[in-house]
Amino acid sequence: MPPKILCLHGSGTSAAIFNIQAIRLSRILKKQFELVFIDGFIDTGPGPGVLPFFEGMEPYKRWLTDTVGQEERPWSDLERLVEIFNRKGPFVGVIGFSQGAKAATHLIRWLEERGQQLGFVALFGGTVPFRLKVNTEEWPELIKPTIITRSIHVIGDDDPWRAESEALMDHYDKPSRSLIRFKGGHHMPVDADINEKLAELIVKYHKESDDFP
Repeated sequence: MPPKILCLHGSGTSAAIFNIQAIRLSRILKKQFELVFIDGFIDTGPGPGVLPFFEGMEPYKRWLTDTVGQEERPWSDLERLVEIFNRKGPFVGVIGFSQGAKAATHLIRWLEERGQQLGFVALFGGTVPFRLKVNTEEWPELIKPTIITRSIHVIGDDDPWRAESEALMDHYDKPSRSLIRFKGGHHMPVDADINEKLAELIVKYHKESDDFP
């Protein structure tokens, strides 16, 4: 059986939609990995850029409540994600887009707090946990301790959530993280060279994780 990667979609989409959005990267990764796409837990409206292309692909889902003034702390459904992670795994890494990157960060931190570490996490256009606290006095405490799992942060130059994606990196240990920027907005990269580079980095981190104790 090939090693598995857990894939978490953005808010207002679904596992099926993310499977399409990530098709360029997944075509490369599927040569060596099994990608497991799962649905978020909460029904919601369509997310940014979902319509009209994905019209009729309801229900649209999200992972948690993080609208302005309503950041969910702690995330009540984290244990549900952990249960799926354990039941459908084992996984060697996680890919998350937008709010899925936020959910992935909560999951990776939960695992590390219990002595578990994956080979990598790849975060695309991620929104940051506790985003309403960025640049406040509380922010330094929220991002400690930093996550040591190898992380790949993929950020579009024109992404309206670019600042949040950059703030998300504060949750990850600097020596263990990589940053890839691309020309584009809040979407998965479409450039073939970028996807090849991403796949090479994911394979590299996976192979290096064999050395973990």
